Amino acid sequence: MLNYFYKNWRNRKQKNRIKSSYYKINRFITDTFFSYDIKQLKTVLQQMGIKEKDTVFLHSSFSYFNGFKGEPRDIINCLIDILGDEGNLLMPSMPYSSSSYDYLKKNPIFDVRKTPSRMGIISEIFRRKKGVLRSLHPTHPVLAYGKDAAELVKDHEKCKYPCGKKTPFDKFRNLNGRIFHFDVPFSRGFTFIHYLEDMIKDSLPFSLYTEDPISARVLDYHGKEFEIETYVFSDKAVKTRNLDILGRYLLKQEKIKNLKIGKTRLLLVSAEDAISCTRNTRKMLENNMYFFTL
Repeated sequence: MLNYFYKNWRNRKQKNRIKSSYYKINRFITDTFFSYDIKQLKTVLQQMGIKEKDTVFLHSSFSYFNGFKGEPRDIINCLIDILGDEGNLLMPSMPYSSSSYDYLKKNPIFDVRKTPSRMGIISEIFRRKKGVLRSLHPTHPVLAYGKDAAELVKDHEKCKYPCGKKTPFDKFRNLNGRIFHFDVPFSRGFTFIHYLEDMIKDSLPFSLYTEDPISARVLDYHGKEFEIETYVFSDKAVKTRNLDILGRYLLKQEKIKNLKIGKTRLLLVSAEDAISCTRNTRKMLENNMYFFTL
């Protein structure tokens, strides 16, 4: 009812007053009943099983209404502190919020040093952090920090399939990595799905990728421009992809750790558990579980 009146209220000043009051009340409630600090966050992450020497792939969003009494960089530092000198922290840093095909057809230049990440404020702050490396693939660049960062991002630009074999996603898997979601629903941020899709691409009833690779322009760390060719996901794959299929399957198998602190939802799943579910291809295909709504 309040939402209806707000939408139909024509006086802009009154609308702004209502919005301001709403945010103040929401912030007061959050700060009073749902706040938590970096020390409490660290404790919960360790309770979930994140520990020293781990390799973690973080997907995140940030809101001052989720209860965290800190800045986005504090979340990054909290994870790095837990993982220690022997661990690795990775994040996606795709430079678009549409599809990779729509992005590349505009003929952009992907500058590994300057092109912003469109994967949220935490990802963008991480991109700018000293010591963070970014892979040179224009459609699915990965950020990495830690002991194996250089190896994780190495030669991504040579991979025609952006999330398949020999990519950072494959190397992450080989390090027994785990995917961690900070306030991001499984259905919105599980980029490791692309690695799983690549695993079963020959079993799908349609082409996972475009028929031909697409050329893309890249600027490396020295400012040198070069071209690569990459396959992008087909229109059919983009329009029918349904991450909830895998999410429900993993939940049923009790493979996702799911906790809440303040108003923040935390999810953790290992790459191997996701792969194990995907390897059960026959059962998944028999139940129309392709990660796609067909």
